[in-house]
Amino acid sequence: MCDDEIHQGLGSETALSRRAFGALTTAAVAGGFAGSALAADVVEKDVDIKTPDGTCDAALFHPAGKGTWPAVLIWTDIAGLRPVFRDMGRRLAAQGYVVLVPNPFYRSAHAPVVDATFDFNKPEDRARVFGYRAAMTNAGVDKDAVAFLAFLDSQPQTNRKARAGVQGRLLRGAE
Repeated sequence: MCDDEIHQGLGSETALSRRAFGALTTAAVAGGFAGSALAADVVEKDVDIKTPDGTCDAALFHPAGKGTWPAVLIWTDIAGLRPVFRDMGRRLAAQGYVVLVPNPFYRSAHAPVVDATFDFNKPEDRARVFGYRAAMTNAGVDKDAVAFLAFLDSQPQTNRKARAGVQGRLLRGAE
């Protein structure tokens, strides 16, 4: 995954030779075919999850077809639910998981909370996302996790006998 995709607003300009460009283009085309084949086998939908603090918007992914699969909860980074995390959800679902990627900042804003113009170097952009994070409490995040896992368990595609996985971590601060 490219840092520019993972960390919107933190990318830096680099020179690219023609040889490197050709190699990257070939890899992208080959990866695009493989990725589109995997994506065709994945169901993606936007969902709303009731939590003690309100309604959280999230993305849910699972393999197409009949069956049940283990659940995975993905916590995003400080820039929240955005296309790169949707890609991660699709890839995990293509490997045989039911994946939930919630918007951790639902108390303040609907996802995505950053866009292509976001620049972490701008104090006003940084202040906005830090403000979203400040609206979260440790107790609230703990309740969110319970609600998110209960939501996953309520899905007919989820194998409730299998353990659930968690990717990422939400930093807990002093309250």
